[in-house]
Amino acid sequence: MSAKVQWFAKDLLIIGAGFAAAMHIGKLPAAIPILQAELGLSLVQSGLLLSCIQCAGICFALLIGSYVSKLGLKRCVLLGLSLLTLASICAGLTQSVLSLFSMRIIEGFGFLLVTLSGPALIRELAPIQSLPAKMGLWAAYMGGGVGIALITAPMLIQSWSWSVVWFSYALITLSFLIGIAWFIPNTTPSSQAVPLKSLIKLTLQHQPAWLLALIFGTYAGQWFASVGFLPTIYEQNHIAPTLAGLLTASVSIANAVGTFICGLLLQRGLQAKLLVILGFVVLIACALLFYTAKDSLPFMLQYVLVFGFSLFGGLVAGSIFAQALHFAPSPMAISTTVGMILQCSALSQFLLPPSIALLVSSTGTWLWVGVLMSVLSILGIVLTQRLFAIQPKTSA
Repeated sequence: MSAKVQWFAKDLLIIGAGFAAAMHIGKLPAAIPILQAELGLSLVQSGLLLSCIQCAGICFALLIGSYVSKLGLKRCVLLGLSLLTLASICAGLTQSVLSLFSMRIIEGFGFLLVTLSGPALIRELAPIQSLPAKMGLWAAYMGGGVGIALITAPMLIQSWSWSVVWFSYALITLSFLIGIAWFIPNTTPSSQAVPLKSLIKLTLQHQPAWLLALIFGTYAGQWFASVGFLPTIYEQNHIAPTLAGLLTASVSIANAVGTFICGLLLQRGLQAKLLVILGFVVLIACALLFYTAKDSLPFMLQYVLVFGFSLFGGLVAGSIFAQALHFAPSPMAISTTVGMILQCSALSQFLLPPSIALLVSSTGTWLWVGVLMSVLSILGIVLTQRLFAIQPKTSA
């Protein structure tokens, strides 16, 4: 096997691990009705179970990111995959709501370790000329992994049970764990004597890191809320549950396709700034048209708008993850910078959906949701202009 093929295979293992980690995020929605019936899960508990996987990211993403370089990138990926595998197996065996919550929180830490270490590890493994495309593939992990789960989980539940979903995804995660342990060369922890507090301080004092995190935050909450409210659209239009699941999965996968296309465009020399702004402009158009005329639009047009929102949102996600490699205060602080991005993303995804629900319930209309999302996208454009007026300190 040639060196080029070997590098490519190693890159795919890391990217595949990101997809596998995101599948654990997407496995729960299809299982909620079954868990409510079998374990007596209440509606409030269901909502908390869906959101508690974000707890690790909201509270500890930056802190854990500062430890990644110290512990070693490969070691952190393996630890994250191990936590996901073990927690998924334990959750599949349990019949206790408390245990299900505990395992979900542990899965959140596993997911965080994989997604914090992945970009920096790809940077070490990938040839410089293919790095933009590889980061585009990496950035597709959330949309792609969640989309795969939304397609496969209902089928497994219908044929067997929700526990089989947990066991199956644990097996997939374990296969990537073994592959990475066997094929990826060991990465030695950083020998630079930079105290963890200094690394966090360096990142917190670095303006581009804040800008990257805030830009991604203005986008991530919007995407999560739009996908989250899809069931409302389907219910209003009397769409069958099986078809609804496939349509939701296609919207999620569209985001992965958008991030992959973004990576290819970046590799061909298109400016990241233009791609981010284009993504936000399309987000504004789709959000305004969808939410201001939601009740009068035919279903297909509603779906096309949400699909386009997700697809072009991938341009934002792919560009921001790629730029994290360039704008980090130092190569050692890449994981810390990604930690800031993920922390802001998790906070946005946690806060925006209930804020939208409160806005709709208090005003009685979805019109102001479109306005809110447009304001967030305009803020994203302003922050993007500011980010690219700064010269990056590191190179990929």
